[in-house]
Amino acid sequence: MTCIKCKKEFEFKSSIEYKCPECKGLLWFKPKLDSIKEKFPLKKIVNNIWDYKFAFPPISSGFHITRGEGGTPCLASKKFGRKLGIEYLYFKDESQNPTNSFKDRCAALLISHARSWDFKKVICASNGNQGASVAAYTSTEGIGCLNIIPEKIDVGKKAQMIAYNSDLKLVGDTVDDAIDFILKQKELTEYYQCTPELNPLTLEAEKTIAYEMISQIGKIDLVIIPMGSGQLLVSLWKGFNELKDANVISTIPKLVGVQSQVSSPIVNGFLEFKGYNPTNNETHNSLALGILVKKPIYKELAIRCIKESKGTVIAVPENLILSSIDELIRNEGIFAEPASALTFGAIRLLLQKNIFEDHEKIVCLITASGLKAPYVLEAISSQTKTTGKGSIIITKLKILSQISLSSIKGITGTRIKETMESISLAAIYQHLKELETRELISRIKEGKKVLYFITDSGKKVLDALDVLITLL
Repeated sequence: MTCIKCKKEFEFKSSIEYKCPECKGLLWFKPKLDSIKEKFPLKKIVNNIWDYKFAFPPISSGFHITRGEGGTPCLASKKFGRKLGIEYLYFKDESQNPTNSFKDRCAALLISHARSWDFKKVICASNGNQGASVAAYTSTEGIGCLNIIPEKIDVGKKAQMIAYNSDLKLVGDTVDDAIDFILKQKELTEYYQCTPELNPLTLEAEKTIAYEMISQIGKIDLVIIPMGSGQLLVSLWKGFNELKDANVISTIPKLVGVQSQVSSPIVNGFLEFKGYNPTNNETHNSLALGILVKKPIYKELAIRCIKESKGTVIAVPENLILSSIDELIRNEGIFAEPASALTFGAIRLLLQKNIFEDHEKIVCLITASGLKAPYVLEAISSQTKTTGKGSIIITKLKILSQISLSSIKGITGTRIKETMESISLAAIYQHLKELETRELISRIKEGKKVLYFITDSGKKVLDALDVLITLL
């Protein structure tokens, strides 16, 4: 491992460290440039992240856990690019990972490493996606999982954690509070650290997104990336920079970091803006909960990476989030969570600012599925004129989306109730009965438990949510 600040090197063999013990700079793994140059697969279909094991710190092949993460498509724009006169616009769709987010890459690598070090339990503080992914991967490996999450979290992500039998502890309002809680705990030696900001292996897993994009579409001019802690952007910069140093590519794409206007500490830092600062209440009202971070650990490094790539930043108004989600569905058939839709919303704003040329090859990163966030259901709620039937439809759709997120192992009515505190258990079971009658869900009895699963008809209902938004 190498300290980004003082450049000193340290062996990685006994514990997870994210800061240099001497200067407190952030640590990351030194790349194996010879291996990258020799083994990087150009124009090759990627099966999972282990196709890039030559670029990872060594983990014994007996511990390479996978559920098919990675190898997500980089889709050429169907309509939107043509509308704006952008000739080469692509969408890297990470929602097609096993638990519907880019964090499955991290879970595969981290849980593999935890097993190789013979850990029986892991701990993770996150805004949701990493916690949900880690819960899914530990459940298949028989490893205990403790997720530390803030109060403000997308309900679909919380539902996934519950469905995968993760233990949950709610701490504070934002992920900053959850991370602070972990850092203050002295007796965590029995837990493997899966908090993304506190484990540099996360950078290694996420850099495979950059590797894949180059394999899939070749030279890229600009990549638009959502930012919370700034770690994802740093990961992509690391991936592109390794490919450049290994002479696989000649230039690093310009990186554009995107945040919401009500929560934009990295954008403000890049622009050296010291003006208006939203209050906590205003910040918490952001739809983009997946990137709600008040004090990003990777802020300074993300700013450095953006500048070195000759990129820029942009803060997108909150009122563009829902319309961006709707427009992305209708034009490209991609259902993105609010934090991901910010990148789509940024395209027009960047075009107005002449940030890129029409002929440049641009990739918009979609990090996770809209099924993880209840924004669609809330949008339907706010637009529905009748409180009776409209609220019933919304409740049924919320239940259906939670069952969909637990489609591998199923979910009980009691587990659904834990994420829907405003409705009684009896009402939950009444809705389940009606959904089953309409063949949108099915059930299997295991001992005393009844597990519910979504059917193909149920999946079609969720796929049609964009139509509902348009009609209401």
